[in-house]
Amino acid sequence: MPDFGPSWKWVRDLGEGGQAHTFVVRRADRADDREYVAKRLKNLNRLERFEREIAACTNLKHPNVLSIIGRGTDSKGKPFLVTEYCAGGSLADQPPPVDGSVLRVLEIFRQICAGAAYAQSKGIVHRDIKPDNIFLRAEGTAVLGDFGICFVDDDGNLTRTDEVAGSRFYCAPELRDGRLEAGVPPTAADVYSLGKVLYWMLSGGTTFDREQHREERYRLGQHAPGNPAYELVNELLDSAIVQDWRGRTIDAAQFLQKVEGLISIVSAGGHAITLSVPHRCTFCAQGAYKVVVDTTGPLGVTAFDQSQQRQWRDGKVKAFGFTPINSPIWLILVCESCGHVLLFRPDLAPDAMKKWQRR
Repeated sequence: MPDFGPSWKWVRDLGEGGQAHTFVVRRADRADDREYVAKRLKNLNRLERFEREIAACTNLKHPNVLSIIGRGTDSKGKPFLVTEYCAGGSLADQPPPVDGSVLRVLEIFRQICAGAAYAQSKGIVHRDIKPDNIFLRAEGTAVLGDFGICFVDDDGNLTRTDEVAGSRFYCAPELRDGRLEAGVPPTAADVYSLGKVLYWMLSGGTTFDREQHREERYRLGQHAPGNPAYELVNELLDSAIVQDWRGRTIDAAQFLQKVEGLISIVSAGGHAITLSVPHRCTFCAQGAYKVVVDTTGPLGVTAFDQSQQRQWRDGKVKAFGFTPINSPIWLILVCESCGHVLLFRPDLAPDAMKKWQRR
């Protein structure tokens, strides 16, 4: 039975990781029935990393960051750290179901991003964000923990380490050799890892190496082809799971804003601006929209016969009472079940126009 001195008493073993043993403990020096976690270092050669974690997290006070309660040395001289106990375990202990609600997953993910953004605002870059280091309190709140290989910003200078950072499946490419090149913002590495975590949560626990979320075999939403929310998520991942940090969202605070914006869009039943995924009818909620007129490209495509298409391209006639193709640009969708019609004028929204043309 471990001896944690006069302040803490052992309750039960919790598990063993690569660098530490963990135990459930209670206070022995005061009336307190709550359970806590004691993390005891196994290898004293890792003491510097252990001390780094304590120094980094002691002053972090946020609802989505694991709380440090105390520290000490056991009877064998090994240091230990005491944190709050999260009854839900780690996120890795219970991968979300593949058919879970996208909105519910995004709400949990927002909490994870909020914890990372807060830590970065205090000059701390986690560098090892993955499901094993995300914990769930009894009521379901997600908290970010295990800051053992973080960067700490002291007077504007980030601490360097030659220690390889993070897991193979979640670590940003620029950190995989343990060195950070000059000029690379360390905060972008956490954004990469956050993107990988979100994919893991929505895929039912699937992992992949590098930047493969757009490949067909890893495509999100294969079990729910009628749900347009997955394409919206993919667009978010396009700003995170990027090999070159220059194409990534620069820090967790900006990424959090994007996540919150996505939650608003999904809550409102929004669609991705693309024809590459099905769009369920907003009127009958059964059929899907089919393109009957699309003049957003250089020539234009319609569902009419070739002679009518030629007349549209030449700009000599009007169709459906609309002006010729050489004036406004139209995109017309019709529900194949009830006939409900959607009309778009992408030329009036330049950003939307670019998205339609990228499909």
